[in-house]
Amino acid sequence: MTTTYELPANLQATLDALPKGLVEHIQRVRVLAVELAEGHKLDIVRVDFAAAAHDIARADPDLVLLAEAQATGIPITNVDVEKPMLLHGPVGASRLRNTLAVTDEEILEAVYWHTTALATMGPIAKAVFLADKMDLSKASRYPHIGRVRELAADDLDQAIVEFLKGDLVRLLEEGTMVHPASLAALNGLLHALKRSR
Repeated sequence: MTTTYELPANLQATLDALPKGLVEHIQRVRVLAVELAEGHKLDIVRVDFAAAAHDIARADPDLVLLAEAQATGIPITNVDVEKPMLLHGPVGASRLRNTLAVTDEEILEAVYWHTTALATMGPIAKAVFLADKMDLSKASRYPHIGRVRELAADDLDQAIVEFLKGDLVRLLEEGTMVHPASLAALNGLLHALKRSR
């Protein structure tokens, strides 16, 4: 069975203060992220740390996320204003850096981009992004996640492309705005995959 690791006390205290359902989601994501790390020979402890930290700002109200993003210089798009929850990754990364003294840029990147993705994400961020989406509690929102899971076992980039393509269709069908970072990530990854063939 996949195991997760002991976290620094300040991060554990932050997690302990979160709502129970969110803590359970984070734990499931940690297990999935560690499985991806093992399969792709990534630094398991750092992947687990990033997965544990990815939603530390997820329970915050919209106004708090918007205010904190503005106060810390995080870019805010029209989509973020419409749906401030999308800022919980960037705000969480800012808190990790400024409050919890995390300096590992790959962990900060993973937390920052775990909601929208980024074409140039490193492997830790890719594993956390996919693990977050593959949590079974989100299966009804992402009907294409089975195919994403299959691809993730072999190729993180292909899996992210598959996820973003399916999610783009879902959002367009719902009449919901698509975050520009997600579109840029999809285009960038498609371009990179095409060049690598």
